[in-house]
Amino acid sequence: MKVRIIIAVLAMALSSVAVANADEKKTRQEISDLIKAFRFSIIEKDEEKFHDLFYDKSIPWISVVADKRTGSLPSQSGVRPGSYVQFISWIVSAEEKVEEKFWDIEILTDSEIASVHFKYSFHVGDYKSNWGDEAWHLLKTGNGWKISSVVYSVTSNPEPMPKKSNK
Repeated sequence: MKVRIIIAVLAMALSSVAVANADEKKTRQEISDLIKAFRFSIIEKDEEKFHDLFYDKSIPWISVVADKRTGSLPSQSGVRPGSYVQFISWIVSAEEKVEEKFWDIEILTDSEIASVHFKYSFHVGDYKSNWGDEAWHLLKTGNGWKISSVVYSVTSNPEPMPKKSNK
């Protein structure tokens, strides 16, 4: 009798772990899909798709430009608030192809909120304009995962962007 109870408890515990693993895998896939949608909405210059990735228009969007920071403690110099609305508007109006590339992506989540951290590089045409680290906070909504804050460091390319040739 005791063996049957132990087996039943063990089976329930293992099935709970399997369900939890499946839920975590699904959550991570949904967040990965959000990251891909962010990237492709930039490449495709799809303003509507880009706007849909965010919780609302007032989310924090802050860049930290390392070479503008001065003093022994980081100063407010180089901290630049912005907005995703301004960002995508600039991308849509750019004549050149624009792309942001991501790698070393880390996702932490409890299936209700998440943080995403990764390395990025930003490209205008064939020119690598800047790079750094980027971090997002996300929350799960009735309409899927939404970005609720973005902060990123910026290291600008020391080589100037090549001039366009007038052919």
